[in-house]
Amino acid sequence: MIALLLACAPAPGPPNLILISIDGLRADRTGIGGNPRAPTPTLDRLAAEGLWFTHAFSQSNESLFSHAAMFTGRHVSELAAPDYRTFLLPEDALLIAELLGLYGYSTAAFVAGGHLRAGYGFDQGASVFDDTHDFGTFFHKAPQALEWVEQQAREPFFLTLHGYDCHRPYPHAGPWHHAYGGDYTGSVDALLSDRRATERVYDGVYYPDFPLESFFHAAGDPILDPAGYTRLTDWDSADGVPLSAADIAHLRDHYDGGLLAADLQLGWFLSELEARGGLDNTVIILTSDHGEDLHDHGFFNHRVTLRDSTTRVPLIIWGSAATGRREELAEAIDVVPTLLALAGATPPAGLAGRDLLATAPAPEVIFQEGVLGHLSARTLTHRLVFSGFSLTFPYYDLVLETATVQSGHLALYDLRSDPGEQDNVIAQQPEVAEALRSAMLAWRQGLQQSDFRGQQPDDAALKEILRSRGYW
Repeated sequence: MIALLLACAPAPGPPNLILISIDGLRADRTGIGGNPRAPTPTLDRLAAEGLWFTHAFSQSNESLFSHAAMFTGRHVSELAAPDYRTFLLPEDALLIAELLGLYGYSTAAFVAGGHLRAGYGFDQGASVFDDTHDFGTFFHKAPQALEWVEQQAREPFFLTLHGYDCHRPYPHAGPWHHAYGGDYTGSVDALLSDRRATERVYDGVYYPDFPLESFFHAAGDPILDPAGYTRLTDWDSADGVPLSAADIAHLRDHYDGGLLAADLQLGWFLSELEARGGLDNTVIILTSDHGEDLHDHGFFNHRVTLRDSTTRVPLIIWGSAATGRREELAEAIDVVPTLLALAGATPPAGLAGRDLLATAPAPEVIFQEGVLGHLSARTLTHRLVFSGFSLTFPYYDLVLETATVQSGHLALYDLRSDPGEQDNVIAQQPEVAEALRSAMLAWRQGLQQSDFRGQQPDDAALKEILRSRGYW
């Protein structure tokens, strides 16, 4: 009788879907990624029980660009002109929340502000969109998300949850001041009392007097100008304060501590959901929008370079029938097609990614766009980076095609012998570089590039400020 009743029980409907973005999380700082501290027991458990993509990458090295690609399944240049000063999601961009809403999903997003605020267009399609606690953490956002699931969500639901726990400048709110490095006695803790201090570190030297310039974004926010990092590299080290190896290590201690705090809150959130039945017929995708360089290439930020330190991220699918680990390339633009497939939804035309749970072949190369004009082509074994020009430069494709090996605009890294991407081997492997350059150029020329730009604020006083600073 029991077997008969089970056989007659209705099949579950479309699954609930949860997308978790741990802002600033680089893959190799997780337990599954090789961090001996293993500060991510919750994430590691999801990977062990679900499907883990070991070679997953964000589409950019900055939150605004990366999340735009993650939430739409399209490359940055397809959405709007890739100009950091004006980039907004246009109203005609279809976000995953909008698409799932058409299929009967109740939708909500609890994001920690910053570049995911409604002013940048990320609220499109979310019936509930909360971007309070600007640059906040999962300590702030997870309870809000849990309350929504308990009191407002209709099944099936789609929930986006986001926090800045391990994002620069690293001393975010958490249950511990020093989860790691408690015996450290240097000056880093005092340095971190200034939230902009890590932006003034380059190549082992802290420059307390380095002027950090900002501009007003089209959304109206004052934004730190990442172009200033190129000026920082030219500063005389005599004007700075050298940091010791212990100081550098302690900055990484704070990063790992923030990651541990994020994992703790996510563990609590998922445990509470499970206790209330909220994980029944639920699929979770957990990932990140970018990493952090953590001084691997001289900086404590993520916007200066397109390398694994700033773009290789975790990507885990938990709750589907698929389990194990997959070694092929995966990328942020795959998130939308995968969620749509899980919901049984028809994807709109033109999506750039693929359903990660289907049998479609993985790409041999993925492409990434950086906020400082970098372009990257990454395979399982190599990365080619092109730099030196704005992505909106009208002759970008021409200079990409004609740049010589000696120009300094091209760099090739062989990940097999140099996983830290320290040695440019373009002179030793020119044939690999040329093949990746050709692939990069073909990809660029095949994009349906958008010329949409956000409108600069029209307030007269604000315009005068911009003009006085050379931005208008």
